[in-house]
Amino acid sequence: MVQGGQHFRSGGPDHGSSRKRCRSAILFPVLLILSGLFLSSAAAPGQSWAPLIGGARGPGEKLYVLTSEKGGLFVSGNGGRRWKNLGGSLPSSHLFSLAVSPEGTLFLAAFDELLTSPDGGVSWKSMKGGGRVGRFLPASGGTYVTVLWDSGIHWAAADNPVMAKAEGEDGSFLVADLSDEGKGRLRAAVFGKGILFSGDGGRTWSLEEPGPENIFPLALARSSATGTVFAGTLEGGVFRKEEGGEWSRASEGLPPLCTVQALAADEKGVLWAGTHKQGLFVSSDDGRTWSPFPAGNEKEMSVTVLVPFRKGVLAGTAAGGLFLADGESFSVTALLPSDPVMGLAREGGRLLALTRSGGLFASSDGGKGWTRRGSADSGTVFLAAVPEGGLFAGTERNLLLSRDGGFSWTEIPLPAEKPFTSLIWTSAGGFLAGTAGEGLYRSPDGYAWQKVEDVDGEYVFSLQSPDGTVMAAGTDRGFSVSLDGGLTWKNIYVIYGISSLAFDEDGRLWGVSRTGLWNVSLPEGETEEGTIDGFSWSPFEYLTDIFPAEGNGLLAVARERVVRLVPGESPGRFSLRETNMSNARVLACIGISGGGTLIGTPAGFFRRPGGGSAWTEVELP
Repeated sequence: MVQGGQHFRSGGPDHGSSRKRCRSAILFPVLLILSGLFLSSAAAPGQSWAPLIGGARGPGEKLYVLTSEKGGLFVSGNGGRRWKNLGGSLPSSHLFSLAVSPEGTLFLAAFDELLTSPDGGVSWKSMKGGGRVGRFLPASGGTYVTVLWDSGIHWAAADNPVMAKAEGEDGSFLVADLSDEGKGRLRAAVFGKGILFSGDGGRTWSLEEPGPENIFPLALARSSATGTVFAGTLEGGVFRKEEGGEWSRASEGLPPLCTVQALAADEKGVLWAGTHKQGLFVSSDDGRTWSPFPAGNEKEMSVTVLVPFRKGVLAGTAAGGLFLADGESFSVTALLPSDPVMGLAREGGRLLALTRSGGLFASSDGGKGWTRRGSADSGTVFLAAVPEGGLFAGTERNLLLSRDGGFSWTEIPLPAEKPFTSLIWTSAGGFLAGTAGEGLYRSPDGYAWQKVEDVDGEYVFSLQSPDGTVMAAGTDRGFSVSLDGGLTWKNIYVIYGISSLAFDEDGRLWGVSRTGLWNVSLPEGETEEGTIDGFSWSPFEYLTDIFPAEGNGLLAVARERVVRLVPGESPGRFSLRETNMSNARVLACIGISGGGTLIGTPAGFFRRPGGGSAWTEVELP
């Protein structure tokens, strides 16, 4: 979790007039950014990123990317082939920008604080008072430069980070980008104003006059090979300025009225330009002429992030695409995030994990080490192990059955338009499967399915059984409980329905709704509300998922935080204890020997030992 750290205070007068100018100037570009970055960026099915909003390169060829989701910070140490999420211990707030110092210290601007990590994202400290920061730059010359949303550019000495208002032009318009040219020389792209320059590490700023003809700059870059400075603009393409020269247009080869919102220059002077809905462009003549990359690839792609890497550039898009463009081979390689674990099951003494892409893995040591076993179809939703070695895998399109431990699969047609979302076996013989919109189904053999008419609710959010005889379904109408293997059912209405349910170690049935934690007494079928000390239910604070844990306790998800519910002295009473997992959406969960837990999330696969509150990431081969 984030620890208390050094203080990061803003000093100087509060300029009300500056805030008014800032708000009016921010309105249009913010709308532009939101429309281009979020509204047009529906995630693709399967493996995909959230919209990319930042990126950086660290020591040892480490790559970092920042996405628009909460906790969306990722790192790769092998050129983007595998990514690790660093956001599991970050606050549950939106992230705005990322910077990495030459020494490898990470600086992350969140909604209400500025975070720093000296160890590559393993641990974080809060620079207290650092809220309202939109951009942060560890600048050359021993200074920190920040852009506050409501009061422009500030600076501080790196060894005493007490922020002071910059003198001269303060950047009270929207500062879209900051660029460090070395030896304390900095530039700021100020939307609606032009280009600001500082020669003293950000302490004072002046407007470059004459500047680019277009006063709506969005991105800056400098070629270390030639010393030329570049600015990408709104509907004005690129402008360039050679050392000792003046700003001039440099848009030959770019589409008319082209918006350039990302720029990058590599060590050899090759320039890259990311555009709004017009793709990626490259220049090999110091920005004088441009060509689409790769050639003939003028797609409606909004490139929002560019990071020079090896012989090309890492490119992130508003639609959730991440690519490695190789300038030597003129090729583009798509880089995928982690393949999330969607299903977990127990097969004898082994654990099985099924990923979104269909990869099936097995573990014989409680989830510490894994080997690949086989492959199912992509787009998986769940995994269920049934007696006599059978495995069911549900996908977005069909149901799969394996009789050989997952090495081969048989497709089973679905009886309904909605795919199955869960499946369990029954001691009465056969199986039950839930759907999201068409209720509960029963089958004697896994092939022929018939709807269970006496179960209320069309949306089956959760389907659980401790022994195949006592069974429970959490639906949009509440609890549905069976004591005879699913032959007969009792329905218990709960307002807003039951989104998740679990049986504890003693077989007690628990469920959560937006209004509380509920226990169903068996066999009576009476409900009683549980109590969680330290947790107040509200329309904005409630539990969304629960899972069994050691000692008759439960794991729960509260606003994307994974917490422990530890039983109290009286029945139905729990105390809430935090873990180091935040920004999590649990896709699959299973208990392991010793009372620990494995969970699959969109950001990674994690393991917790029994009685512990610390999660560690597990890598699949």
